[in-house]
Amino acid sequence: MGVKAAELRRLFEDYSLSTYFPESQDESLTLFLDHMLLLNETLNLTKWTSLSEVLTHHVLDSAFGVPLIAALKPKSGEKWMDLGTGGGFPGVLVLAAFPQTRLYFLDAVAKKARAVEQCLAAAGWSAEILAERAEALGRDPKTREGFDGVVARAVADLPVLLEYAVPLLKPGGHLLNWMTADQIEKVDKSQKALAALQARIVESREYRLPNLDQSRFILLVEKLGTTDPRYPRAVGQPSKRPLI
Repeated sequence: MGVKAAELRRLFEDYSLSTYFPESQDESLTLFLDHMLLLNETLNLTKWTSLSEVLTHHVLDSAFGVPLIAALKPKSGEKWMDLGTGGGFPGVLVLAAFPQTRLYFLDAVAKKARAVEQCLAAAGWSAEILAERAEALGRDPKTREGFDGVVARAVADLPVLLEYAVPLLKPGGHLLNWMTADQIEKVDKSQKALAALQARIVESREYRLPNLDQSRFILLVEKLGTTDPRYPRAVGQPSKRPLI
């Protein structure tokens, strides 16, 4: 049995998120989820295979970041990237909440990028799909410092993610990073990366998913100035030699 639009609406209402998601996008989101679950039968897009798991660990978890983005008042035509999108999250929730923005879905694994493209087509949505490494895009003049916002879930430790994401942001742009309680405790280890990349932590938003004891967090990072030409380093270097 597929996802029902009414079920999505109830989920958003139960967690006081409904005002951030236009009802006109509910049907498209259900079509995206149905197609993603279908493709996941043969592709390893997500370890969550049941509908209830996907609604909690992908849809709701992603949706908790939307109020932070809404507070930034994204304008029509702004460019946002879902870095390391996997099965399309959290980017598809950003697309559902802010259809006026231009969403780019990035994954280094080509089969995952193609799968997200198919899911978006099934939903009737259009977005840019990129099968590339973030380090390469961060050094490419066509994409370097070209984005108003970047969202990322379960991509890398914060010092590594900062080197992936910050060079892609325009000065004044923002990164949202979904983090576990264990990861948020290690934020102090990111001070060197923040200083080198001219960025600062603006806010840490705590939330809970149903039936899970441990809190989760969304970290909001602002880019303060132009990125030093040294960053990002060559593909593979940020993860092998983090800025810590």
